[in-house]
Amino acid sequence: MRIKTLIILVSLILLPVQTFAYSYSGIHWSTSSASVDSGDSSIPASWITPIARSMSAWNAPASPFYFYVGSNGHKLYAQNSGNNGTPAITYYSYSGNSLIDVDTYFNTYYPWSTSGDSGYYDVQNVLTHELGHWLVLNDLYSSQDAEKTMYGYTSLGETKKRSLDTDDINGINAIYY
Repeated sequence: MRIKTLIILVSLILLPVQTFAYSYSGIHWSTSSASVDSGDSSIPASWITPIARSMSAWNAPASPFYFYVGSNGHKLYAQNSGNNGTPAITYYSYSGNSLIDVDTYFNTYYPWSTSGDSGYYDVQNVLTHELGHWLVLNDLYSSQDAEKTMYGYTSLGETKKRSLDTDDINGINAIYY
């Protein structure tokens, strides 16, 4: 009996464990969609296509949530915030556990590209990450999360966050399904 119990315990330990790496604060949209307003005069016209692609990355995985172009006040801005180490930041306001407003600011102190050029931050890469914050997914900082869209660091020329990792998709599905 002891050997049988030991075999069962070892078998349970060796079973693959499915884990999800995403972090969520408990706040969410009360609807299943949000408009993204890129019409501010500070946003270069050349950024419109990468912005649309960033929205599509979150819309594509059969997500229960949908981003669309609109003018409901959830805005994108580009402004010089100085050498603060942050290429972009997202702010949101909420009431209870429901989001009311979200805005993202691109820091134009740093160089930007729409084509993944080395020496520049990539608009689509950074915005795809920031839209994860619009969904109230938090940054991840473990080195094992470095390939995920919600990894909290970016670098010049990086484009890997243009598409979502399985854990990013699991996060959005856990919140909005």
